[in-house]
Amino acid sequence: MDMNPIETLIAIAEIATALAGFSGVVVVFGSRSQGSWNPGDRLRLNFLLEASLTAGGFALLTLLALNITQREGLTWVTTGSLWSVYMAYSLYSSHRRINQNLQAHDDIDKVSNQIVSLAFVIMILLQVVNALLWQAFAPLLAALIVNLAGAALQFTRLIRSAFHD
Repeated sequence: MDMNPIETLIAIAEIATALAGFSGVVVVFGSRSQGSWNPGDRLRLNFLLEASLTAGGFALLTLLALNITQREGLTWVTTGSLWSVYMAYSLYSSHRRINQNLQAHDDIDKVSNQIVSLAFVIMILLQVVNALLWQAFAPLLAALIVNLAGAALQFTRLIRSAFHD
């Protein structure tokens, strides 16, 4: 079965928009609507928005590049490389923010953070291999799906913490 990259990218952008929109739902749970967010939840909301907007933004950027270049291989390599640079910075920035907030809350799951970081490092390396060897859509798709999965995990964690004392 052949996958239509354009339809897939549009679907990713739609899912990313929905996940970002659900962040508004999170705000109304519990005492958050009165402004009493704990530092961990603020960080998670930030990560949810960043992950969903990254997936949606890069899906749209890829669609734009496809329309401009009409060369699929070049598009997959270019947007995958840009995604890699952005995610390397994002990982660095995220680790700094997490480390700055370690004393402010005690509910950081270090093992989960390491697993997520490893998944993104693998996706970054996959983009490098794709640029050098394959020039295919699948590695970029995998990277965007990891962003969506990260956003969904943050949403789940925020909902769970809203009902936790």
